[in-house]
Amino acid sequence: MTRWIIFIIIYILIDLYAFQIFRSLIKNNWVYIGGGILSLAVLVNLIYQFVTHDNTIAADTKRAYAIGFFLTVFIPKLLVIVFLFGEDIIRFFSGLYSKLFSGEQSFYIPSRRKFVGILALTAAAIPFTSLLYGMTRGKYNYQVLKYDLAFDDLPDAFDGYQITHISDIHCGSFDNEGKVNYGIDLINEQNSDTILFTGDLVNNLAEELEPWKSSFSKLNAKDGVFSVLGNHDYGDYVDWQTSNDREDNHQKIKQTQAEMCWKLLCNYNHFIYNKGERMALVVDYNR
Repeated sequence: MTRWIIFIIIYILIDLYAFQIFRSLIKNNWVYIGGGILSLAVLVNLIYQFVTHDNTIAADTKRAYAIGFFLTVFIPKLLVIVFLFGEDIIRFFSGLYSKLFSGEQSFYIPSRRKFVGILALTAAAIPFTSLLYGMTRGKYNYQVLKYDLAFDDLPDAFDGYQITHISDIHCGSFDNEGKVNYGIDLINEQNSDTILFTGDLVNNLAEELEPWKSSFSKLNAKDGVFSVLGNHDYGDYVDWQTSNDREDNHQKIKQTQAEMCWKLLCNYNHFIYNKGERMALVVDYNR
C-alpha cells in the first residue's frame, strides 16, 4: 500500500509540473479538464488492473493495455519535464542575474518562452504516437526483411538455402485472428527451406497457445519448423502454487509445439540433409 501511495504522489507531481506546458500555450479550461480526466483515468485503470489481478496467472490483455496506455501518457510527460526543468534553470539564473547586476528591486523570474513549449510538445508527440500506434496497429504491421548471408565453410549443396526467422510471438497478447492468420500466410508465402522460431511463444502460460494452435500449425517449410524456448516460455514470471504447476506448464508448452509439428530443439540437435551433404542446427544455451 505504501508503494502505491508513493507512486501516486510522484505521478501527480510529475503531472502537475508537465501541465505547465499547456498553461503556457493553451488558454482553454476545457483542455485542462479533459487532460486531467484522461490522466486520472489512466492512473485509476492501471491501479485497478494491478490490485484486482490474480498473480497466480499470466498477465491478461486488459492489464497489458493498462500498462501500455499508462506508458503512452506518462513517458511523454517525462520528456516534457526535461524541457521544462532545463528552461526553469535558465529562467532562475536569468532572474538572479537581473537582481544582482541590473539594479532590479525585486527578484523576478522571466515567463516561459512559447517556442520552448512548442519544442517540448513536438518531442513528446514522438513517443506518444509511437506507443499508441504500436499497441493498436503496429503489432500487426508485419514486415519481411531479407538478408544474404555468406559462409566460407557452407556446403555447396546449401548455396541459396533460405531460412525464415521469426521470434517473440507472445501469442497471449493477440486479439485479432484475421491479422494473425495474415502473418502466417505471409511467412508461408516466402517458400523458405526451413522456419526457425527463437523463443517467447507465450507471455507466460501454455494455455495462451490454445486459441492459436491451429493457426500456428499451418506454418510450413520444406525441411520443417524448428523452435527453441524463450524466457517467457519457462513460466518464470508467474507465482506458481507449487513447483509441479510450473513443470506441468513447461511440459504443456513442449507438448503443444509437438502437436503443431514444430521440432523443439531442447537439449537436442538436428541435421538437415541435401544432396548428400548436411548442415547442423545446434542451440548454444550458454550465450
